[in-house]
Amino acid sequence: MVGVLSFVSHPASANAYVVDAAGSASVSVTASSGFMFTPNNFNDVATNTTVTVTFVDGDTLAHTFSILDRQGVVIPDQSTITPTQLDQLFTQYGALVSMTNNPGQTNTTTFASPGTGWYEFVCLEEGHFQSGMFGFIAFGEALPTNLSVSAPYDGPGAAVFIIIGTIVALTVISVVLGFVVGRRRGSSDEMPPERLGYPEPEAPPTSEPLPESPAPPKP
Repeated sequence: MVGVLSFVSHPASANAYVVDAAGSASVSVTASSGFMFTPNNFNDVATNTTVTVTFVDGDTLAHTFSILDRQGVVIPDQSTITPTQLDQLFTQYGALVSMTNNPGQTNTTTFASPGTGWYEFVCLEEGHFQSGMFGFIAFGEALPTNLSVSAPYDGPGAAVFIIIGTIVALTVISVVLGFVVGRRRGSSDEMPPERLGYPEPEAPPTSEPLPESPAPPKP
């Protein structure tokens, strides 16, 4: 479990380029300048078969095409997840396929497609996902019309930490207020010393009054 992460969804790309694979067992995707995949959305790719993917790097930078092996999950918002956390996510769940291309390079590989469902793919080069380089691929179905819904995650989310923090803060405030009120009330409610297991301290000695001088005799 990646405990430092909480799955807060990000919206699908505003520049969505959708391809309907219509049950095809082959896809082609290009890494374009401006940190984009073209296309960045695939519908109805063949399920439970060997899929051939052709990855073209049409940019002046190296890129990866990596599909997270986590069905129906939107990776945390790219403004909040670090490149290290993104790598940890792929280390934990693995990838359906992951290809790396240098600038101008074209590669072809195959992978075993899953059953019906949709997945997110990203570029794992540092900072590229954070710049908006991601997309979605659906097998045996069309992509959901709204991919900005919160995705499930079995780790603690931000709400959990907010609740815990609030409880801790209230506990500290209660202790401080109890101490202050107790000091102001003084010792009237203090437990008698004999209840604490030791004798009550003796009162300090008082000075005895001096004897009165006898009155002088009357003449």
